[in-house]
Amino acid sequence: MAFELSSVVLSTFIGMFGVIIGAVISNYFNQKIARQSAIKDLIFKKRVEYFEKLLECAGKNIELYKNSIRALEKNSDKKTLDKIVSKMKKERRKFDKMNSPLYLDIRKISAKIRRFVDIEKSIFFDLERFENFSDKDKKISDLNLCLVELKKITEELISILRKKLIE
Repeated sequence: MAFELSSVVLSTFIGMFGVIIGAVISNYFNQKIARQSAIKDLIFKKRVEYFEKLLECAGKNIELYKNSIRALEKNSDKKTLDKIVSKMKKERRKFDKMNSPLYLDIRKISAKIRRFVDIEKSIFFDLERFENFSDKDKKISDLNLCLVELKKITEELISILRKKLIE
């Protein structure tokens, strides 16, 4: 009888020990999975935030240039031109670098942004010297082509960033 009692007690202790070990191990793995999921969520959130700010900046700048060129088409005298250029300099948004290299491979993105900024510089250059051009309609047409190029680059950025979000 003593042998049966010690056998029951021993198997009960072994069962309880197994339950405790299982609970500890499962808790460890659950925390590890949750931690990995939280890291992935954070990275995705930062990518989306960068994506939104980048596109907002490009969109605002394109809209600013489009409105400025429209105003220039209506009236291209010196006073209006100076107003347009000063307004553009004040309201132009700059691309925020943020901490994008931590969350994205930005080689393709930065090349597109540099191209975007180069076109912006050429728009400013042309507007500041607009009075010197003899064929102002041709120059306005060239500025509109620059706008088309800016929109194209923005669409390429959207495509690249969508692919990056999926990764």
